[in-house]
Amino acid sequence: MADNEDVQNIYDEIEIDDMDFEEDQGKFFYPCPCGDKFQITIKEIIGGLDIATCPSCSLQIKIIYDDDYLKDFIKERGLEQMVEAY
Repeated sequence: MADNEDVQNIYDEIEIDDMDFEEDQGKFFYPCPCGDKFQITIKEIIGGLDIATCPSCSLQIKIIYDDDYLKDFIKERGLEQMVEAY
């Protein structure tokens, strides 16, 4: 569970299907108001992390997703090997 400091920096809640996915990096991205992009890896999501951070500022977003959607996403894109450790 996030502590109070983390919660204060939550900029927005974003549906995972509104994010861009870069398969070669295994990361989801979403534009940040600072001009950079929030990012989180698919492995982090599978591991239970649901907060994406921007590397250029202190903002974070909460990722909203359904476990079944994520399982289907992994299967449809053939990412099983990328995430098999999780």
